[in-house]
Amino acid sequence: MSRRLQPVSGATAGALAAPLSMLHRACFPEEPWTPEAMAKIIAIAGFFGRIAWEDDMPAGFALALDLGGECEILSLGVVPERRRRGTGSALLAAIGEEAGRRGGHRVFLEVAADNAAARALYSASGFIQVARRSHYYRRPAGPVDALVLRRMIGCDRLST
Repeated sequence: MSRRLQPVSGATAGALAAPLSMLHRACFPEEPWTPEAMAKIIAIAGFFGRIAWEDDMPAGFALALDLGGECEILSLGVVPERRRRGTGSALLAAIGEEAGRRGGHRVFLEVAADNAAARALYSASGFIQVARRSHYYRRPAGPVDALVLRRMIGCDRLST
C-alpha cells in the first residue's frame, strides 16, 4: 500500500471543499459537513490540514486551526474500509508536526465519549483528557458528552 498526505490550505478551498465534504460524509454520515460549510472552514485564518491518499484513493483527512501557541483539530476521519491501517496515526502525526512548525506548544481536540476507537487512537498518540463537555454530540439515542483531549508538542513527556 502506498500512502501520501496532501496538504490542505486556505488557497485550496475552492478545489477541495466538495471532495472534503464527501470524505467527511463517508466518515461521519450522521452529521456531514456541506461543501459550503467546508469552504468556510478552509477559509478561516490559520486553517491547515491534510488529506490521506492510499493507493490513489482518498482514505482520510485532518482539519485544524492554528490559534497562536496551540492548534485545534476540528475534524479527523478515516473512511470505514481504510481504518486500522495507520492512517489516523499518520494524520495526527502530520498535524502535530505542522503545529510545531507553526510554533504551537499543544494540540487539542474533542471526541465523543462513546467513540472507543478514536479515544484509543488519541491515547496511543499521547493525548490526555483535560475537560468534558456534557451533551455535546447529538445521537438518535440521546446526547453524548465530548471529551476535550490535549497533547503537548516538543516534549518527551506529556505535561498538563
